[in-house]
Amino acid sequence: MEKREIREGMIQAERVRKQLIRPKLQELGLTPGQGQVGILNRLLQKPNLSQRELADLCHLDVTTMSRSLDRLEEEGLLRREKNPDCRRSYQVCLTSDGEKKAREVQALLGQMDETICQGLSEQERGEFLRILRKICANMERA
Repeated sequence: MEKREIREGMIQAERVRKQLIRPKLQELGLTPGQGQVGILNRLLQKPNLSQRELADLCHLDVTTMSRSLDRLEEEGLLRREKNPDCRRSYQVCLTSDGEKKAREVQALLGQMDETICQGLSEQERGEFLRILRKICANMERA
């Protein structure tokens, strides 16, 4: 097996994953590739985050984060409130509609997890995850 096949396999897997999830996200009214899924998911797990904390957790640059938050706020899915601990920053939190949408996103991600892991034993999943973490660590060190 050639080493490049690992890289090509990772690229193909990501392309297929995006093709599979894109129409489902659009059905939920979300724009794929804008970080909205991660934002909703993170805020459901940990409410009232600063924009900086949220950007770090979602691995998004500040500009992309700001645009995504604007759109989600316009759609009534989140709101920004003044941070009581720091007058210069805002906390981002879900509205009730945003919490509902975030739960729909979680269900979709759960379905995606089932699809991805179909036919894999617990041992195979563990070994794959171990190898994937090693690959990620290699790339982070580069």
